Amino acid sequence: MTLDELPEQFDAFVERARAALSQEITTAKNIIAAANAEKSAAQNAVSNLEARCKSAQSQLDEINNELQRASTLAGITREIAAASKKLKALQVETAETEKALAALNKQRAEADSRLVALNLEANRMIAIRTEAKLLWQASGRNWHRCR
Repeated sequence: MTLDELPEQFDAFVERARAALSQEITTAKNIIAAANAEKSAAQNAVSNLEARCKSAQSQLDEINNELQRASTLAGITREIAAASKKLKALQVETAETEKALAALNKQRAEADSRLVALNLEANRMIAIRTEAKLLWQASGRNWHRCR
């Protein structure tokens, strides 16, 4: 290896590093996009479940109004129990969806952290390349003076 080949080899190395970092950044962006899509879907599911909870609550209110008019205590108790079970099931489903949303938020935060780290590493590699190029150019000028 000669001194003249060094810049070309360094440029090739930096280009390979840049390509690898670019691929990592693209992968991280894809992960973030997927996490955002999952987060959006989970938020939609939570909104849907909240709407269903409100609907169930209004149905429960209607049932309670009807139960007040009912003649037997046994019939009233059964209808209230059924509506409460329905509401509890919806609350459990909402809680599970919120857990999934929290997990997706955590994945997104981790992907964001990886993306920041990869960007910092890419900037560091560019700075190293620039510094090496300047040093090489400076040493080349001095070498010509020595002749």
